[in-house]
Amino acid sequence: MKIKTLDIYGYGKWVNQKFDIDDGLQLFYGQNEAGKSTLQSFIRSILFGFPTKRRRVNQLNRYEPRHGEVYGGRILLTDTAYQDVWIERTSKIFTVTTENGERLADDTLEKILGGLDETLFDNFYAFNLQNLQELATIDAEKISDYFLSIGTLGSDKFLEIAKQYEKETDAMYRKQAQNRPLNQLLVEYEAMAENVYHMELNMSRYDSLIEQQTQQEQIINQLNQEIDHLDKELRVKDKLLGRYDIYLKDRLAKRELEQLVYTHIPDKAVEILENNLKAIKESQTLIIQHEERLRNLSGELGTLTRLNWANNHEDDRRLWIAETQKTKEVQAKYERTIERIQEQNETMLQLARRGQFYPEKVFQNLEYDEKVEEGLGIQSQLDDLLKQHDSIKAERKVYIDQRKEQQNFSAIVRQQVAKLENQRLNEEAQLTQSTSLNHYFLGLIFLIVGVVIVAINFFSAEGGPSLYGWLGLAIALLGLLSVVYIFIEHRKHHKTFKNSPIIEKITELRQKEQQYGEQSKALGIEINERESALEAISAELESVSSQQKRWLVAIGFYPTADPEIILKTNPVKHYFEAKAQRTQFEEEKETLNKKIVEWRAKIQPLLERFPLIDEGTRPLIRHVEEVEVALTRSQERGKAIEERMENSKQIIESNRTLIKESEEAIKQLFEATDSENELIFRQKVDTNQLIEELTAKRSLYQEQMIGFEAALEAVSTKQALSEEFQSLEHQLMLTKERLTPHHNERASLLVEINHLEQDGSYQDLLQLLENKKEEVKAMVFEWGRMRVAMELIYQTLRQGMESPVPEMNQLANEIFSTLTYGRYTQIKLNKKGLKVKQFSDILFEPHELSQGTLEQLYVALRLSFVKNALQMINMPILIDDAFVNFDEIRKTSMYQVLEKFAEDHQILFFTFDLQAKESFAETQRIDLDETEKSEEIVTEEEITEVEVSIEPTNIDETEEGGI
Repeated sequence: MKIKTLDIYGYGKWVNQKFDIDDGLQLFYGQNEAGKSTLQSFIRSILFGFPTKRRRVNQLNRYEPRHGEVYGGRILLTDTAYQDVWIERTSKIFTVTTENGERLADDTLEKILGGLDETLFDNFYAFNLQNLQELATIDAEKISDYFLSIGTLGSDKFLEIAKQYEKETDAMYRKQAQNRPLNQLLVEYEAMAENVYHMELNMSRYDSLIEQQTQQEQIINQLNQEIDHLDKELRVKDKLLGRYDIYLKDRLAKRELEQLVYTHIPDKAVEILENNLKAIKESQTLIIQHEERLRNLSGELGTLTRLNWANNHEDDRRLWIAETQKTKEVQAKYERTIERIQEQNETMLQLARRGQFYPEKVFQNLEYDEKVEEGLGIQSQLDDLLKQHDSIKAERKVYIDQRKEQQNFSAIVRQQVAKLENQRLNEEAQLTQSTSLNHYFLGLIFLIVGVVIVAINFFSAEGGPSLYGWLGLAIALLGLLSVVYIFIEHRKHHKTFKNSPIIEKITELRQKEQQYGEQSKALGIEINERESALEAISAELESVSSQQKRWLVAIGFYPTADPEIILKTNPVKHYFEAKAQRTQFEEEKETLNKKIVEWRAKIQPLLERFPLIDEGTRPLIRHVEEVEVALTRSQERGKAIEERMENSKQIIESNRTLIKESEEAIKQLFEATDSENELIFRQKVDTNQLIEELTAKRSLYQEQMIGFEAALEAVSTKQALSEEFQSLEHQLMLTKERLTPHHNERASLLVEINHLEQDGSYQDLLQLLENKKEEVKAMVFEWGRMRVAMELIYQTLRQGMESPVPEMNQLANEIFSTLTYGRYTQIKLNKKGLKVKQFSDILFEPHELSQGTLEQLYVALRLSFVKNALQMINMPILIDDAFVNFDEIRKTSMYQVLEKFAEDHQILFFTFDLQAKESFAETQRIDLDETEKSEEIVTEEEITEVEVSIEPTNIDETEEGGI
């Protein structure tokens, strides 16, 4: 069996998603939260059922969709005994269908899985990181048994179950034990059985009473059989009584049917008659209504007074409306011309205000141009003075900034000098400390002590210098040398102090400070000169500004006007241009007014018939248009009335024709049924209906009498049948009375038997013995079930150790050798346990191997077992990042093994390992991250369409989560 397609309706993050799976190795690559675990859970849920909300064993998450999509999906399975089948499972349905849509039985999936449930599937066909990590927690003593069970049974779970069964059965029963539950029950049962045996020996009359009781029971049973027979006959007679009235009704209906005559009437004849009568009545009503409408329309047409005038002046109206349209355009131009004249007046006023001149004082001639040239000269002179002023002001600012910079430099130098002087004071203090006279104290002491010793020795010695004399001399020399050395060191300190570089640095800085001061004075002189020049230029600027104001007044401008605007834009020129354009607009206005007067003369006949009080042009144009519209509407209304009158005439004529056709159809219907009129026709219809009702009643009576026809015909009268019923009832009562003495006799026997059974103690003991027997049976059955299962597992394990499957062992050796790059060549299975053989022929116990090698051994045994189990069942292998802790070398060998193993077996590999992504071909990969990104661009409308297209059929299912 292989998985070909995953079609997900809604499961976790995957909604309306489809995956096509490779027959060999399929790699699902994606980072965390990419949906790998969701896909694995989806496969398990479709194959084995959804985890319920209360019970989640193998799957901890239900992965229900968040937005209300259909929960579930379907999987396409290939290479099954039923060829290619779809397994579809949602929260509402579970179906198994072929690719052609043929529905298979629900237990087909169980047959395809070979009885494999989800737990066994996880134990045999699922690999994950947890399986490998568990190896690190197994003790060294148990790890050999663990791998032995993997190698022989494919899973360690069976070995754990066998040991658990052995422990539980030993706790229930053990030979020679006394405190085990089953041992205690057996002892109690034997004691009860012995008590019953002794009690039965003391009861001699018991068997005789039991025999008499049996005889009474036989007599009672015979009488009960007679009562049952009489009761059955009584019931049969009771049924005949109940159906005899129906039999009589059936015979009456039969006689009535023989008296009636059936007339053949066409299908829906009554409906045809009713429809035609209804049509005649409706047509007559319509004719009356439209004749009334014709009279009303004729009167309404006579009330239209303007209609004749409009028809008589048709040509004049076309001329008037054409001239009115032209005048409308002329009036629009006229109004625009007035607006332009007002705009020019406003423009001239704005030009005078913006240009700041008096309109009555300005003029445009040669003298004005000369004045403008004079103003240009004054403005040029003013601009030159402003440029000089700005230039000198900028130079002054530069000199001020330079003087500030020199002053800042001078302040910095003074700070540096103060800092160096402080350092000089520190050096002087250090010199005072390092040349202190206290340094001479120890040398002078030695010198004085030595001189005193020599002097004493010299004056006291008689025969020449002694040892003390030489010692005093040495001490004196040592003190002298110390004093000289200290003196020399002090001189060095003095010399270093005098030659300190700080002195030179201070001198250099004072010279810089003096230079900065001189430069600041020179810059101050330059600044003063620039300020004098600025004062002179400011005075000259005031003079030229006064001259410019006099010039502005002379040419008609305000003294505060801006000369630059006057000289550059020449507002006077624009003013006179606007004035000339205004004159042109006024001439055009007069021309347009003449055309309007001519139009008024042409429409005078219209105004005489439809006068207007308002003399304005616009109201008059609107009045002409409204009159024309009113006249047009009158004509249209007259035309509509005439059309409605013509339509009513046609409707009247068509309804008269329809009445004739309906009357002809009714006449044909009467002829077909041989009816002279409607009353006779309806009587025949009622007769047919009565015949149908009686026929239906007879059918119902016949159904109720099925099986009793012959018996009912044999009954002469109802009175005779009642007498037979009462006779049977009397016999039944007599038989029951015969039964009463035997019941009393049996009761007496039971009383005596109970007395002999010692007031019921014997019966109670028998009941207790039976109860105890059932307890023993139940516990023995439970003990035997677990013991048999344990022995089967151990027998299978021993069989695997004594004669392991050669193909499986050989395959495990090949896989393990490939994974370890030939470092280990063989896996040995025997009764004593499992060992692996290194290439150097050294055997190792499992606990002697490294963690990584143990994991490789585990994978080799699991894969070989799955390969060997292909004859029983072929299921895809699910690997969930089981090799994430392998190094690159082990991963490479692992991926090579998977590639080769996938040639005969399907593997679904879920991982976020980049090496795995690079190791397999692109055709074998499904990148879940890219799938998720492409899914996000699907529009909401497309999602809705897909949901509608995959909505499953409704099949009731009682349990949530499937079958």
